[in-house]
Amino acid sequence: MVPPPPPPPPPPLCTLPPGPGPPRFICYCEEETAGAGGQGGFSLYVTDAAELWSACFTPDGLAGLKARFGLSAAEDVTPRFRAAFKQQAVTFTPQEDSASLTLSGGPSTLDFELSKVPGPEAAPRLQTLTLGLAERVCSLERQLAFMEETAASPRKSPRPVGPPQFLPDPDSQRGCPGPGVRRRCPGESLINPGCKSKKPASGVDFDDL
Repeated sequence: MVPPPPPPPPPPLCTLPPGPGPPRFICYCEEETAGAGGQGGFSLYVTDAAELWSACFTPDGLAGLKARFGLSAAEDVTPRFRAAFKQQAVTFTPQEDSASLTLSGGPSTLDFELSKVPGPEAAPRLQTLTLGLAERVCSLERQLAFMEETAASPRKSPRPVGPPQFLPDPDSQRGCPGPGVRRRCPGESLINPGCKSKKPASGVDFDDL
């Protein structure tokens, strides 16, 4: 069975607030496709599945964001968000019409101001997010099923090549002649093996001399 192709790297995503409690928000990033001019934009979103807050950066604004991270213009800013999300170094504070997001994982703390997205604009983005999360779950389930099937399939154990190994003769363990040593039958001649010995001599009768 051929394993399913790995999906493209998903955008950085984390649930908020950090910790063992139930999540209330989803924070994620999206990179906009670059146009004919070269580099695209970058967007940061937070949602509670009903409302959506965002901070969008144009290509020029993305260059300023990279400078805040200490990155060059050629470096990608996405790994910095991915690392902060993985470390759960994210704090989100919603307000009435805006919100603030703080990234504390890194050399310096970065603050972002997010604005609330109007409902008609938020609906298709929330739909895209929901479908993307469902596809990610399905992909992970397919990979898990493949790994379980591979682990459960029997594997042929290689047999050692060489002469067969025999157990030692039990007689040799008892101090008796081993293989290749013929036992002498009772009454068999010691001089001519295989022939029975004659009547043993009774000695010389001196009275007959």
